[in-house]
Amino acid sequence: MEIALKAEQVTEATPINGVIQKLPGGTDFLEGFMTLRENVIPVINLKRRFGLTEDGYGADARIAVVSIFNRSYGLLFDDIKEVFRAESSLLSPISKALQGDDPIISDLIKLESGKRVVELLDLNHLFSNAQAVLDEKITEAQLLSESAKPSASSCYVVFRCSGQEYGVPVQCAQEITFYSEIDEMFKTGIVAGALDIRGKTIPVVNSLALLSGEKNSPCHRGEDTRVLVLASEKCAFGMIVEGVRDILTICDDDILRFPEGKDENVLGMYQRPDDQNVILLNMYNLVCVHLDSLKSIARLSNEDSSGEQPDRAVQTGTQHLITENCYLIFSIGKKFAIELKDVQEIIENVGQMAIPATDGYCSGVINLRGLVVPVIKLKQFYNYQGSREDGGHNLIICCSHGQTVALEVDHIVTIHKQEQYYETPSLAAQLSDKKDTADRLIDYLNPEGIREHVLVLNTHNLIRNHLQSSNSREPSSTKPDGNV
Repeated sequence: MEIALKAEQVTEATPINGVIQKLPGGTDFLEGFMTLRENVIPVINLKRRFGLTEDGYGADARIAVVSIFNRSYGLLFDDIKEVFRAESSLLSPISKALQGDDPIISDLIKLESGKRVVELLDLNHLFSNAQAVLDEKITEAQLLSESAKPSASSCYVVFRCSGQEYGVPVQCAQEITFYSEIDEMFKTGIVAGALDIRGKTIPVVNSLALLSGEKNSPCHRGEDTRVLVLASEKCAFGMIVEGVRDILTICDDDILRFPEGKDENVLGMYQRPDDQNVILLNMYNLVCVHLDSLKSIARLSNEDSSGEQPDRAVQTGTQHLITENCYLIFSIGKKFAIELKDVQEIIENVGQMAIPATDGYCSGVINLRGLVVPVIKLKQFYNYQGSREDGGHNLIICCSHGQTVALEVDHIVTIHKQEQYYETPSLAAQLSDKKDTADRLIDYLNPEGIREHVLVLNTHNLIRNHLQSSNSREPSSTKPDGNV
């Protein structure tokens, strides 16, 4: 008998290189199992499956590895002769009236003007209980799909206080600003004073006093000191922190819970890959006993004396979160900005791997929790001078058009709130072909009080126009259809 298989169903053909291990109690046509590159593959004795009297195979026998229901099986043949193309006109379907309950041969292929006839094997009917095998595979696929569902995750702003890292949910944060002189007239308990931010009086809390319980703890004042503006129960307040490290996306399943009733002021603990522990704070519980004093300092209530609603800028909710009209400012030899809502997380640039035999601004990748992510070297992308040693200390993770990328930057400057932006008037020659990625700018007041114009990076255009468009021009190979 000459049996044919559709070529696209065959993944490879191999001789019997080792011993086929028997399986007691298996079906009569199961020859056993073989190991192929550490994969265990069932081997089917086709002669027994066809019900032939002679069911043995010689030393020259071959195994065709095929894929059925997304599983690999080996089919035993005396020999594998050739690969040929057959037009549909050469196929003669076998009438169902002539087939029994086991239609394993679906067509006859007429070759050499009908002088040679090859039987086409229908793998869908290789097993008499094919539907049971299919149902089993569907069940496995459903279980795999359920187990592969991504776990819920949350974003946290991570800051330092007295050498320990803490995280607060992004939903609680409004903005991060530089530390400046505060009005100590309002100093009381954990409150260090008040700041005037865009015409609003914001009480400022000493984070060390709040977290340690020592009300007389001195405020930290250093180069990295920042004021993290938070919102809780319709009250906005600032918290003086030693420095803001990054914005971290944490899978909820990776949060280590505290023993029940042990500490209601924390949501849990997260262990970074570098073994640094981050304590995730429950800000409402932390400040709930201080809300009345915070509200009185900020002169906030549900309604003021005139019966009007309080200004929208100091209300909590989705109208004024950290991602609303906020920009992450970073440096690549020149300051740039990116909308905070486009930032998934910020990580340190460790573990980056170079792609062999490639050069340019996209020549590296990282392993981001099992996802291979290309690294875009923004300094090279915008043709700025400077060696790798000059910076590249942080990676900004962004996602757009179904692709995740890591933007390599020298360092993070700050997070800045800006209600208004401007169209980019003109760009230097080195940026002219990248104008679509820097199509607007914002004003930024640096710590020295100097106003700077900062270009805003359009990550969507960067990915779509400069990464995906170049990938689409790469040649692709196609496999001809119809081979058997």
